[in-house]
Amino acid sequence: MNALSRRLLLLGSAALSAAIAVVVIYTAGLPLRLDYASYLTYSGDLLAAPEIGAHAPQFDLPRLDGPRLRLADLSGSPVVLNFWATWCAPCRVEMPALQQLHEDYHEAGLRVLGINTGETARAVQRWRDALKLEFDLLLDTSQVTAALYRLRGYPTTYVVSPAGVITHVFHGPVSADSLRAALAPFLTSSSEDAS
Repeated sequence: MNALSRRLLLLGSAALSAAIAVVVIYTAGLPLRLDYASYLTYSGDLLAAPEIGAHAPQFDLPRLDGPRLRLADLSGSPVVLNFWATWCAPCRVEMPALQQLHEDYHEAGLRVLGINTGETARAVQRWRDALKLEFDLLLDTSQVTAALYRLRGYPTTYVVSPAGVITHVFHGPVSADSLRAALAPFLTSSSEDAS
């Protein structure tokens, strides 16, 4: 068998393999997002994790200080949702960036919400005091909201548009610059307004 015949045989084999793969995929279909980005509830429902372009799941949680906060009440404002825990070292690292965003953009309408999952108010208060945090800290002691958002780890941060749509999801610590870029379509800083 000469070189040309071998090349033609290999090319034919590759084409046949590709055709078989297309037939298999067409017949069996691609996996559904629910198959790899969801979990089964106790009631047997299969629920998918919220993703970019989806409406943010609604919640109603107690604040560390003050009345309960409902996400629906913040309609019309951009929101940063940060899920965290006091035992999470990367969460501690990113808190100063979240505080700085709060200071820079609160007057422009930004709401930064730190959602603690599963810990006591006393532990959250110690954390707030140690880090000198001024943005709203919410208590998800039963972790119902964490389940709504299908958390995979800490920290996890969602950017929600004024229309209530998730525009960015950050798994792991996020920088202030990354959040500023994600929020840019929705905000102007007070310093920009002054100039």
